[in-house]
Amino acid sequence: MLKLNAFPPTRRTDRDCEIPNLFDFLQRKKETFSSVLDVGAHYSADYYANEIRLHAKTYHAIDPSRDEAVERIVDKYFVGDFITTQLNTYDLVVCLSTIEHVGMYPIKYMDRISARDKFFEKLLKTTQKYLWTSFPVGKPYEVKNELSVIPPDQCEHWLELIRPYKNEVGFYYSQGPQAGHSWSISTKEQCYANQYIDSIGNQTLCILEIEK
Repeated sequence: MLKLNAFPPTRRTDRDCEIPNLFDFLQRKKETFSSVLDVGAHYSADYYANEIRLHAKTYHAIDPSRDEAVERIVDKYFVGDFITTQLNTYDLVVCLSTIEHVGMYPIKYMDRISARDKFFEKLLKTTQKYLWTSFPVGKPYEVKNELSVIPPDQCEHWLELIRPYKNEVGFYYSQGPQAGHSWSISTKEQCYANQYIDSIGNQTLCILEIEK
């Protein structure tokens, strides 16, 4: 992962931290993968889909909502629930800031904790070589019909699941990207202790790079 003191606030969202790290990963691993699945691909045409297209011989995407812009970039676009959709395996699976929305919208689950665990386990199952994923972590908090911050105990469970594989884990913090504050490298302890505030938005990110 990139060891930067600060990630410039060009978009003023989580993407300011995620995209540079993802692009760095793609450059480091290029020519070692040919097939890619983008999980939660809606809107990715505006951020990273074209970059993935440069490196992927086969590029598939899945999201509960259709996105015509992404469909024009990828080879196949699945509209559906990643948890229940039957899929092949891929060399690389990417999933940017998606799992925190699982069970909230547009497909709702009563037990969102369990649904997110199933989602994460399927991410691992679906990749043959690499998994790159990111999500907010912190004290338990839900934004109604939008997202649910990944709490420390669930994040620790996922970190335990990836222990058998080569992995790199990064934690990042911003005082508030929407207000123009940069992202910077943080610690697990700081991110776990963070309390989501509606008026500020997300301030924490965990990024996982897994190699089987």
